[in-house]
Amino acid sequence: MRLIFITRKVDRADPLTGFVFGWIEALARNLQQLYVICQEKGDASDLPANVAVYSFGKEKGYGRIKQALGLFAVCFRFARHADGFLVHMHPVYAVLAALPARLFGKKIALWYTHKSVDLKLKIAHAMVNFILTASKESFRINSPKVKVVGHGIDLSKFKFQNQTLTSGKKFRLLTIGRISPVKDYETLIKAVEILVNKENVQDLDVQIYGKVGLVQHQKYLDSLVRFVENAGLDEIIDFQGEVQHDFVPQLINEADIFVNLSMTGSLDKNVLEAAASGRLVLTSNEAFEEPFKKISPDLFFERNNAADLAKKIMKLKTMPESERRELTAKLRSWVEQNHDLEKLAGKIVESFS
Repeated sequence: MRLIFITRKVDRADPLTGFVFGWIEALARNLQQLYVICQEKGDASDLPANVAVYSFGKEKGYGRIKQALGLFAVCFRFARHADGFLVHMHPVYAVLAALPARLFGKKIALWYTHKSVDLKLKIAHAMVNFILTASKESFRINSPKVKVVGHGIDLSKFKFQNQTLTSGKKFRLLTIGRISPVKDYETLIKAVEILVNKENVQDLDVQIYGKVGLVQHQKYLDSLVRFVENAGLDEIIDFQGEVQHDFVPQLINEADIFVNLSMTGSLDKNVLEAAASGRLVLTSNEAFEEPFKKISPDLFFERNNAADLAKKIMKLKTMPESERRELTAKLRSWVEQNHDLEKLAGKIVESFS
């Protein structure tokens, strides 16, 4: 089988889209040929021999109209040679690719994981053959076109490592994601303030990795930094900027708890990566509420409730080692069963049969 995979960026070093390399490699193992069409091409070296990458020009400085025409042209060029189109996350790409897909009688699918539903998504939904998503919360249009197939976590990259707390070492909280109000970092800072200034917990180390998502969010970051300084937490909470995806496994393995406060309403892959790696996780993301509460109610806290988050941090921090090992093993098993990249790639290819 031959597929066309359309995504925003192919760049091994990119902090936000570096994981796409794993997707490309996993899909390629299930295909005769994979044509990758991206808006922007960076380091695309060392991909499998049956993968060809084509850009529609952002890195060349092309404007939006020229990019759209470029995507349209490349889709027409390869549509006759492929068995289907897989569009990753961006509904507008699906809209543009739908015409060549239909003209050549090829199936077209959109992979989408976000609670946001706008006009572009509604149009794309109407034009594609089916929607692939990670969970029922990750696609909010009620439709028979929707297929829930789980997320794709590279378990060979995010390997399970037993977690052992070392005496004298600070207890590290880690969170990774763009700096944006939807990520609700203020609740984490308030929880740490409660623990340090009210509960006198002095052995915490909090690492926040991510860059400002949009220019207008710089003010949000500035307000967080002032909040940390005013609370006297600047020796405890560090804003580290963005990090390349290749370094994420190391950061996760150095942490004791991965904290996720995202309000996107979809399964955050960083949480899944941490769970796969044998780390304890804490989240208020509604997409994780049902599965995590089945594993342990200690993994989920109430949104915008710093006191509840502080309470849950202490519960996990003081958890007996035997309990911690049992809990992290359950988390890893859950990811293996439901969100293994190799299984996802097989499901995606099978859906085009």
